[in-house]
Amino acid sequence: MNSLTELSPMLVPLAALLIPIVWIISWVVLKITRLHLLHETIRHLSVSGQPIPPELLHQIIDRK
Repeated sequence: MNSLTELSPMLVPLAALLIPIVWIISWVVLKITRLHLLHETIRHLSVSGQPIPPELLHQIIDRK
């Protein structure tokens, strides 16, 4: 129990620093995943010979 009392002053700031770091990493992963899915959709449309809607192209151009 004594070691928990000694560690608690360090755990609170550590948790406070980890929350924004985890948020930034998850935001980047979601952005990359969304861009990858958008790219795969456009690739699938072009392989199948279907026209690519301009909205999809604008999303890729605006996101980079």
